[in-house]
Amino acid sequence: MTSHFPFRMNTATHPNTETLAIVSLVCSATSVAAGPIGFIPGIICGHIARSRMRRNPSLSGSGFATAGLIIGYAALVIYAGIFFFVLSSVFGPSPLFAPQ
Repeated sequence: MTSHFPFRMNTATHPNTETLAIVSLVCSATSVAAGPIGFIPGIICGHIARSRMRRNPSLSGSGFATAGLIIGYAALVIYAGIFFFVLSSVFGPSPLFAPQ
């Protein structure tokens, strides 16, 4: 059977990249500008993507999901530290730790 196209189409199969892995990385990376709006969905999507990739070995993107999780958890620690610093600055030292 001859093809009507003047060129041969490349029909090689490429591994399917899990979309949520890319979403995880993008959301976590935007947490610098978006704050908690960015890293919370990034962490959730990263865990869902890794779970899907464990169930279906034909999916790729493990590096994207892992990077999204690392950046997301790092942002969580940074924003929690900022939150507690601001909270302690506003309310002052606790009377439990005042010198006697």
